[in-house]
Amino acid sequence: MLDPTCEVAVADPLISQGPAVVRRLASLYSPVIRRSRAAWGAVYHTSNTKPTFAAIRAVFGPGVRKAINEQIRKHDPDVVLSVHPLLNHTSHQAIQRSGRPRGLMTVITDLVDFHRGWTFSQADLVVAPTEVARKVAIRRRVPPERVKLLGLPVDMRFRPPAPGEKQALRRRFGLAEDRFTVLVVGGAAGVGGLLDHVGELAWEKHDWQVITVCGRNEKLRRRMARLRFATPTLILGFVDNMPELMRACDLVITKAGPGAIVEALATGLPLIITSYLPGQEAPNVDFVVDSGVGIYAPRTDDILAEVRVLAEGGPTWQSMARRARELSHPYASSDIARECLLLAARYSASAQASR
Repeated sequence: MLDPTCEVAVADPLISQGPAVVRRLASLYSPVIRRSRAAWGAVYHTSNTKPTFAAIRAVFGPGVRKAINEQIRKHDPDVVLSVHPLLNHTSHQAIQRSGRPRGLMTVITDLVDFHRGWTFSQADLVVAPTEVARKVAIRRRVPPERVKLLGLPVDMRFRPPAPGEKQALRRRFGLAEDRFTVLVVGGAAGVGGLLDHVGELAWEKHDWQVITVCGRNEKLRRRMARLRFATPTLILGFVDNMPELMRACDLVITKAGPGAIVEALATGLPLIITSYLPGQEAPNVDFVVDSGVGIYAPRTDDILAEVRVLAEGGPTWQSMARRARELSHPYASSDIARECLLLAARYSASAQASR
């Protein structure tokens, strides 16, 4: 911990503490993206216009602001750190009414392009995950001196394997030490066509081996566990050791979620992107491909062809792995925390001086 005297309070004004109607609407996110990505895309793009976003703030802002006000009164923080695009404006309003100056810090958690709610020009600091995102924030009139490129916060357990660690982890998971190893993931919800992708890679006998993580999709995990694949396949449900699983692998196959992408980069792993959520995830595909860290393979048979090439471990795989390490920000979490502490110290000193 950077500062053991620092007190951190985690709040969720949209789900846990927010008004009932806001909690209900926020809870629909996961069901919507599972059942209809097109519907989510329509919601995202509609809300990402200036008039609609203003209307959303006018309707739901007071209830959310009340929840933030309660948290401020309870904890009296020096800094409010926002990690959601719908909380920046309301947090600023709550701070303005709180009785003393406090800092507002925003951490953008989408990689490239993002909802207009993220770029709140009156925040003391806006943390950008990529250089492209930094430029987007400035283009949207956030003062350049208030935008810092620090990366997307990622668990610091995600790192490249130490010499011999990859083979040792494979032994622990009951896998062959010398086989090219592919990790297939679909987020915590276990979505994104996992069964089709694993089937394409493992129905027939190949020289690689597969790990698939089904997340909380227990129905899918049980179904896959009953199947008999010709290629060695390890089938897991929800896990808490994803850093170790990634360090045991050579390649990650995933949808274009920002979390999975930055975790792979921090581990130095090339990516195959299979799909994306319309809206905030669409630009992530271009980011992965244009940066030279991965491939977009939307068709199942494309995945097999790409893995065949990468499994040889030749120049293509080596180049992608090198670029992944170059683009990663493995210490983003500590860097962001350090900036937050600096901002808190500034406002704490100001509050003490005014007493």
